[in-house]
Amino acid sequence: MTPSTSKRSRNLKLVLMAAAVPALLTGCEDEPSGKVLTSLEECKVQTEIAPAECEAAYYKALVEHEKLAPRFESERECNEQFGACQSAPANPTGGSHSYMPSMSGFLIGYALSQAMQPRGYYGVGGVSPLYRDYRSGGYLRPGGERVSSNSGTVYGKYGNTALPARAVTVSRSGFGSSAAARGGFGGSSSRGGGGRGG
Repeated sequence: MTPSTSKRSRNLKLVLMAAAVPALLTGCEDEPSGKVLTSLEECKVQTEIAPAECEAAYYKALVEHEKLAPRFESERECNEQFGACQSAPANPTGGSHSYMPSMSGFLIGYALSQAMQPRGYYGVGGVSPLYRDYRSGGYLRPGGERVSSNSGTVYGKYGNTALPARAVTVSRSGFGSSAAARGGFGGSSSRGGGGRGG
């Protein structure tokens, strides 16, 4: 093979690889990546995750909820967005009293591989508590990212169960587009609607 032929061959491989990357990324958006469940009882009727693993994920989500549920200074503002809110656990640093929504669901992220899973179940890749936004009807993760508008399978990035390092404190400025621009909880800057089924 001549040097020029070798160079052309190498360039062709690079072009083909560059063209394949967007195709792979696009394909991932159509792959099931997780499941939104609204109660422990749903673990008994769903068929994608081993029931025992689903129940364990629910209890892990409850633990994360206590630590990471969004904190509101005003009970009224919390209720307006999420319905019946409750007092948040006392702040160990002695900060002001706050309120948090109840956990209204949980997201189980699928593990990347189904290999070695009994009876074809998806493995659990992670879990996140979810909060139902009464204004939009969507389920939100603790950082305010929208996951889905209903329970069921989610696809692509909506199965992401990454959690914030600490609870988000929601400011008094509200949840409109201006608050979203400053990183307000569940603002319109969060693109959602990953769910496509129930």
